[in-house]
Amino acid sequence: MGKPCAVFWDIQCTGIPIGQSVNSIVNLIRSTVIEPHNLDESSFFCVGDVHKLSSNVCHSFIALGVDIVQAYNGIKNSADIKLMDLMRKFVKFSGKDCTIILLSGDADYYGTLSDLKKLHNVSIHLIRLANSFSPKLEQISDYTFMLNNSMLKPVKSTGSPNN
Repeated sequence: MGKPCAVFWDIQCTGIPIGQSVNSIVNLIRSTVIEPHNLDESSFFCVGDVHKLSSNVCHSFIALGVDIVQAYNGIKNSADIKLMDLMRKFVKFSGKDCTIILLSGDADYYGTLSDLKKLHNVSIHLIRLANSFSPKLEQISDYTFMLNNSMLKPVKSTGSPNN
């Protein structure tokens, strides 16, 4: 059994690229990031304004075992706040040496991820779009992947996949 991991998708910041589907992205993450890195997926969260997602997208998430979490209505950066809360709960539950996989390019996660990395030795796998990312997030990540043209391309690695 591998290290526990959880996936956190900020769908308000990193939406579904044109020409791709929820199924293709979730399957890419599982086959390109989770399986080769010998990780044990305990949770997969998608956070955003659920009311803005189509019913097809919601049904796809549910069929794939992804938890859709409603961001706080009317509160600025509410998806970020909710995701950071979920990350802290995951690390508290899983303990040291777990892995966070984040789909976002938002620098607002830097402080929380930095603290979790320092205090709990959390490994961070960042998945970003080609044109939307924070250099600060990329600095703190152990692995960075770029989602582009229906592929997850590794752009940064600090070790072999089976670390």
